[in-house]
Amino acid sequence: MELQQAIANRRSVKKFKRDMHIDDALLYQAIEKAADAPNHGMREPWRVVHVPKDRLGEMSKDISKFAFPNELDKQQSHYDAVTNLGGMLLLILKTDPRQRQNDENYFAFGAYTQNLMLLLYEAGIGTCWKSPLYIYDPKVRKTLGIKKDEVLAGFLYLTDLEDHMPKAPRKNRNLITLY
Repeated sequence: MELQQAIANRRSVKKFKRDMHIDDALLYQAIEKAADAPNHGMREPWRVVHVPKDRLGEMSKDISKFAFPNELDKQQSHYDAVTNLGGMLLLILKTDPRQRQNDENYFAFGAYTQNLMLLLYEAGIGTCWKSPLYIYDPKVRKTLGIKKDEVLAGFLYLTDLEDHMPKAPRKNRNLITLY
């Protein structure tokens, strides 16, 4: 697949109503290859935690009690949605107390994550990046093993690809301004 085609056609897969399966070997290849992303000072400020399909239910139960306390219906809804996925990645960014290096870490992390999503698309694995509010909850962070100098940027839901993924019109055209 050509890079331009992958950029133009990759979409977030947001339907999790059916039981999905992915090839973990292809997933691991993409995770490794995405690390070729440009990053300042070769800091590689990312960490990825894979939650395979057979552990999604356990993870959902572990975090939803903190994410949705006293809301059993939301806990069940979360469980029902994520257990249909083919897997999930926790996208974790290492922070730096130095402003410049921290900014560079965010840029490198973004490049890594975009590489990863494009490589997964090429491998036939769909993705959807989710950053729910509860990822900032200290109990959720602790449960997921997020360190003090790390940010849980979100979850990358792993899906199969839909037969037809509609392309949303882009608003940001003509972004170039001359100096």
